[in-house]
Amino acid sequence: MPNERLVQRFSIVQKQFQLKLEEIRSTHQHQGNKGSNVEQIIRDFLRAYFPLDHRIGQGEVIDSGGEISSQLDIIMTNSYHPYINDLSQPSIYFIEGVACCGEVKSVLASKDIEAILSNCLRYKKLSLQLSKGMTIHSNLSDIKRFVEKRPYFLFAFESQINLDSMLKRISEFNKKHDLEVWQQIDAVFLLDRGEIINFGDGRGAFQFKDLQGQSIAGLIKRSIDEEPNLLFSFMTWMSAVIPRFTIYDNILVYYLMKGKMG
Repeated sequence: MPNERLVQRFSIVQKQFQLKLEEIRSTHQHQGNKGSNVEQIIRDFLRAYFPLDHRIGQGEVIDSGGEISSQLDIIMTNSYHPYINDLSQPSIYFIEGVACCGEVKSVLASKDIEAILSNCLRYKKLSLQLSKGMTIHSNLSDIKRFVEKRPYFLFAFESQINLDSMLKRISEFNKKHDLEVWQQIDAVFLLDRGEIINFGDGRGAFQFKDLQGQSIAGLIKRSIDEEPNLLFSFMTWMSAVIPRFTIYDNILVYYLMKGKMG
């Protein structure tokens, strides 16, 4: 069972989120300013609750082959990413040094979903260089999803569409593009609606079990009535899926050698 005081703490923070959103709306008339300030709420939250070696920025992620992601609202690095980024503005990050990425919306509209899922797929197509001799602290199911690729989430303060519609859109997108689990969006958190979490093949470290104790695979939705403390669930999910491994190379080598040889 989760610690009661910790759960209560996140419940308070979740209420503070709503107050901050109201303040932003009353202060900023320009939509771009509103969006930037809402994104900053999540970045500040993650900085407050994750260890310092997980730096939180925004921008684009690249791989050593020259592929690049779309603009990402949240980029969390791991301890192997070099300290070369200005976290106060958009920057370029190396995929090997990324722990998790996500997109933040103040209000999620139906027209946004296709672009969000497409951005996720573009990010998931980035190729990582896995260090020789690296030690991976994970299981086989999670290695494919969260080590060879990296987690991706959507967080929205408000949503114009309900959970059922969101789940249907995700499922249709995955089917349309014939996506493997490791190419799909990993989680959606709608602060006023609930959550949708992709449990993959059901054999990962983070599982959802039925009343008989059997792990359930695929997309699972839970409404705000079932999970009122969505922020706590968000933190639990991130803590569970962020990959843990030990490498002995500097990840910049993959990029410096590429530039030198090219």
